[in-house]
Amino acid sequence: MKKVLGVLIFMTLIIGPTVAPPSRVQAAQQQAGCCKVRDALSSRNWQKNGLDLPNCTQLNDKRDGDNVRQPTGLVWWDGQCS
Repeated sequence: MKKVLGVLIFMTLIIGPTVAPPSRVQAAQQQAGCCKVRDALSSRNWQKNGLDLPNCTQLNDKRDGDNVRQPTGLVWWDGQCS
């Protein structure tokens, strides 16, 4: 009986973390903030475009090539945005 209980506990510890729901993992990996774009460098009017951080970074690489976390180009990841 003790062996069976020991094996069950061991298996739970080994297999348990691998069957965690993926939604928890994805939520933990998401970055806070939102992607914003503007029409011209002189414009102060930033518009949210709904992209996540990886896609925002990709758009920034195509349009600006600067640091996406700094509001210097046409695409910006605003970490304070909700």
